[in-house]
Amino acid sequence: MKERGNFWLRFVDRYLGIPFLFILSLVKRPNKPVKDIKNVIVIKMGSIGDTLLLIPVLKAIKDVHKDIFLTVVCSKNNYEVLNRYSFIDSLKVFEISKSIKEPFYFSKFMKDVNSRKYDVLMDFELWIRISAVVAHFVKTGFKMGFRTDRQFRHLIFDAAIPQSPNRHEIENYMSLADAIGVSVSDYKIEFPISDSEKAFVEDLLEKERFGSDNLILFHPWSSGYRGHLKQWKIENFIDLAKILIEKGYWIGITGTQNNDVEAQDIVKVCPDKVVSFCGRLSLGETAYLIKKSRLLITVNTGIMHLGAALNHPMIALHGPAGVVRWGTVGSSNVHNIESSFDCAPCLNLGFEYKCKDGGCMDAIKVETVAQKVHEVVSCEIPPVAYIKS
Repeated sequence: MKERGNFWLRFVDRYLGIPFLFILSLVKRPNKPVKDIKNVIVIKMGSIGDTLLLIPVLKAIKDVHKDIFLTVVCSKNNYEVLNRYSFIDSLKVFEISKSIKEPFYFSKFMKDVNSRKYDVLMDFELWIRISAVVAHFVKTGFKMGFRTDRQFRHLIFDAAIPQSPNRHEIENYMSLADAIGVSVSDYKIEFPISDSEKAFVEDLLEKERFGSDNLILFHPWSSGYRGHLKQWKIENFIDLAKILIEKGYWIGITGTQNNDVEAQDIVKVCPDKVVSFCGRLSLGETAYLIKKSRLLITVNTGIMHLGAALNHPMIALHGPAGVVRWGTVGSSNVHNIESSFDCAPCLNLGFEYKCKDGGCMDAIKVETVAQKVHEVVSCEIPPVAYIKS
């Protein structure tokens, strides 16, 4: 079962999760802060983008408390990100769908987690209730999380830090880390890529007879709840591809296997100059393909944050998810184009869309993006440019 953006899992999380948290809050046992921190458990089950934004915070925690044992509870969605970082001592993969379908899965998972005692538990999720439920059943540790408006997760925590919709996500994460005396001064996100991932991409480019000097990558897709509302129409990418091909560029398209059908509509523009990599690459291989390209053009999604982690030249298209709340951090090579639509951006937690059918991404014109491509690859303007379409 797909977990990311699943309507029924979200339904259960809200309509069963909230009353369940109220019940758990009646029987919770208060814990006291520990001065000498040796074991920390972090809960982060979110998406690739959210997780990449958390990496500088986790590294800072490990840098300040050098001798701690750091355990992270993650999901299948973000395991491939977290598994790359040696400063994480233990990863526990929690499968939300299994906790619903298999009667004894949750108890077995918690038994594994509770095989170690913790001094501090930090839940970095903002709204999903299941992570707060997991936090409750961790037997030890001073439990910390966010007080997010109307989400009721804070009921089970010993300390609840206010979540703000008016600051960037990484700043919310930093506020939780600050509660244990950790400040984050370096926003730079590093994304390790293995030699085998590099070799696979090099072989693939040779097989496709694709040069990377003039390769521009498109990533048109966004996942999660109503993720299609953050996407720029395929017709726009088709028109942009035609302009760029005429100027001598090659086009590569990244995405999942499910995206390949729509990707083929772009390939048809010029099969000799456009290749779909959808479903053919792991996350690490996608990262190396981005590094090999001249430029990445993407909507606001996890691949955007991956491009920023690589500090690679990138044009990011924003609609419901704005730059201030959900933009990139730590990169000097991001060029943002944000919709001029009256009510954009509208997202805080990721599901508060004001428009049923969207429309704000349509306000970004092909000509605007094409002009920005010309400026970026020609180095006619400095990095981190910001314009309203």
